[in-house]
Amino acid sequence: MKFLPFVATVIGLLALGLTACARPTAGSAVPVPTATVTASPSVTVVAAPPATVYAAPPATVTVPAVPAQTPCQWLRANNYSYEQAYAAWTQEGFPINWDADRDGFPCEQSYGDQN
Repeated sequence: MKFLPFVATVIGLLALGLTACARPTAGSAVPVPTATVTASPSVTVVAAPPATVYAAPPATVTVPAVPAQTPCQWLRANNYSYEQAYAAWTQEGFPINWDADRDGFPCEQSYGDQN
């Protein structure tokens, strides 16, 4: 009894397979619809290759360390006289950092005691 449903299924599948292979008889053909297709001539498009941009890597520049100089040290190192340094001090508006001992005479640490 267990084989009866199996046999029935196999027979059903065989019957479906055979009907799918059947050839149409004369006069039973279904007309195939036709359509008119118009085609335009093919067009060839030439595209330029993409542009490649190369960027140079950032350059590393090593600047030697220069010890910071005060304005008075810079004037003395560049051979300015004390009178020129005094004139520069007055022209800059008498900045306090040029007169270390606050006695009214600038650049005494670079040029020596001037009072």
